[in-house]
Amino acid sequence: MWYEILPSFFIITAALGLPGWGLYHIHNLTLGNHFRRTMDDRWDRIMYQRDVRLTGDPYNVNGLETIPDK
Repeated sequence: MWYEILPSFFIITAALGLPGWGLYHIHNLTLGNHFRRTMDDRWDRIMYQRDVRLTGDPYNVNGLETIPDK
């Protein structure tokens, strides 16, 4: 019958869904943010280093108030 496919469907769905769901929470535990900041492009790496240098935390929203006055 058609319902015999349901156990296989749930196993495959869990195998594909659990790693993404787990990484969502692992990033929150390790980084303090649910989403990992990508470093694929050179521009992203430069902006990450800039945010760390200016605020110490690359995941906070940075505005003009975070740039120190000289």
